[in-house]
Amino acid sequence: MAEAPIEEKVGDGDHQPEEISTPGMAPEPKIIQDIPTHQYTGPPIVLHDRYFIEPSAPISQLDTPSAKAYSVRDSVHTNRNLFALVCNSDLPTRTDFMLAVQDKKIDGLMPLEDWGKLIWPLTAKQSMAIIYERPKGGQVIEAIENRTLQLNDVEIQTRILAPLLTGIKSLSELGHVHRSIRPSNIFFMEETLEIVVLGNCATSPYGFDQPVLFETIERSMTSPGGRGRGDLSDDIYALGATLALMLLGKNHMGMISDEELLNLKLEKGSYEAICGSPSLPSMFQEPLKGMLNDNINVRWGIEELTRWLEGQKQISVKQVTAIQSEKPYFYQGKSFYNTRTLSLYLSRNNETAMQVITDNNLINWLRGGIKNKNQVDSMTATIKKDVGNYPDDFVISKVCMILFPQAPIRYKGFSFMPDGFGAALAFDFLQHGITERPYEVISLNLPQIWYSLQRNIFISEADQQEEFINLSGFLSLKEPGYGFERCLYECNLSFPCQSEIISSDYVHQIKDLLPALDAASGQVHNNINPIDRHVAAFIAVHFDQDIQPHIRALADPSEETSTMGMLSLLAFLQWKLQVSALYGLSSWIGGLLGPAINTYHSRSKRREIEKKIPSLVRNGSLPELFDLIENATDRKSDAKGFEEATLEFAQAAYEIQE
Repeated sequence: MAEAPIEEKVGDGDHQPEEISTPGMAPEPKIIQDIPTHQYTGPPIVLHDRYFIEPSAPISQLDTPSAKAYSVRDSVHTNRNLFALVCNSDLPTRTDFMLAVQDKKIDGLMPLEDWGKLIWPLTAKQSMAIIYERPKGGQVIEAIENRTLQLNDVEIQTRILAPLLTGIKSLSELGHVHRSIRPSNIFFMEETLEIVVLGNCATSPYGFDQPVLFETIERSMTSPGGRGRGDLSDDIYALGATLALMLLGKNHMGMISDEELLNLKLEKGSYEAICGSPSLPSMFQEPLKGMLNDNINVRWGIEELTRWLEGQKQISVKQVTAIQSEKPYFYQGKSFYNTRTLSLYLSRNNETAMQVITDNNLINWLRGGIKNKNQVDSMTATIKKDVGNYPDDFVISKVCMILFPQAPIRYKGFSFMPDGFGAALAFDFLQHGITERPYEVISLNLPQIWYSLQRNIFISEADQQEEFINLSGFLSLKEPGYGFERCLYECNLSFPCQSEIISSDYVHQIKDLLPALDAASGQVHNNINPIDRHVAAFIAVHFDQDIQPHIRALADPSEETSTMGMLSLLAFLQWKLQVSALYGLSSWIGGLLGPAINTYHSRSKRREIEKKIPSLVRNGSLPELFDLIENATDRKSDAKGFEEATLEFAQAAYEIQE
């Protein structure tokens, strides 16, 4: 795709990614894990005092584009055949999925044994590791291509398609989708090549690892991070594309790029683009037309596929492609016969897009060739109302939505489906740091415009609209605990805290935050505040207590109030989460308390507090430090003493004057 890739980190030249691709179809740009060039010779890494993961024993055939596979030994059940996927430490993982399927035997799904974070020696970072039962039979596609397994059409239907459909259905009943269905991610669990399962989908955001071939037209038009959760229909589509490649062979499409494939889908529809040549076995033509239908309202679902597998005749599905004009719209030597390809062109050619939009011939072509009155009216209103009154990038984004309403929201290269905004935000942050693009997308109400153009608004989509309204509120506030950082963690609950202070510790749960800050205390300058904007936002999202008074104090412009806000918030966390002694963090904070101590008027009281701090630091208790500084009795006594001293001073001044 045309999205700018993250630069690939140093990798092992002999260690190839697992993803098979149709020749000429390079996988999407991915963030891949650092791999040292030297051979690891250290001990295994232990997860949960049980699983011994061997960094020196990689299993490249089980790699995914976003995680590397390694051999695992189970110290409890020594005969278990397991492997670990060690995730990229920067990407959000699907912890909700892991919780839902862990220790469950789900037909059609590779068993997930356990998961947790560990310090990975090949990167010297904390990373998430997921333990799976190892598929002994390898990839199904390899067995078919190597002719280790030779199946007739009926056997493909019963031994391959049926169990995969069972896996998709089981996940759907649990409230989850897979979103990583592709030939290289389907395995035989046993050497007998009998049990077929879907592989991993938890190591990266929804659809992130998928080549364009297995994503719907709309979701393949986004950046990999913005494809969104999707639903059951997206899994059905990916299953259809997977089945087609198993039947036709991965080389049947020849040398074709992602861009060429996307344009082919836009022009001819997904079924024709993927299955058009050579011909499919006749018994699979009808189900593949249903599974690869670009109209989500008529795409086959579980019920239709189940009935077909049971031998029941299904209603033939009509392939509806985009409305084609008999006469093309010409621009700079390019010919456009439908609005979908024109929309794609405009979204990727901002420098010339406004010339197209303001071209009178465009409206005439829409009116006479496409004959869509709604599009003509919307385009006319947009040109009249928005051109010249709003930034060109906004106008281009809006026009692209009008021309292709189901396509993703695209703005200055930031592209996402509405249910993929969170992951797109994280991916954009990892690529470019904090940018203005997400701010502008929300402030310009682009998601609301997208929803207004959809014909059917479901409950989940209404919930998403409410989410965008909340995000707009967060972005409008600049105080710690809000802004871009708040949106980042609100939208990505499993995303590790990105504070530079603790970024190497993979802190994705609130219980790990204070220990991580404690461990970092000896590695930072003692004048740095432990609560930066990322830490504040992470706490606001993950801590289920009212912290608004602490956040307000933290945001106060006066140094003494801000310092007390920092101490009160961290002390509150330690007390509520029952975190054991934090010696390093207590010492760190103790050195920052000067402004708060100086709020006492009594010099003797200030000296007394300063003498007590070292002993409390040795206890590692932030609540005790807070009570020392903000003791109600001491504050009252200090205020009373100051009042009395002020009166005495005034009286003495009066007497001197007399």
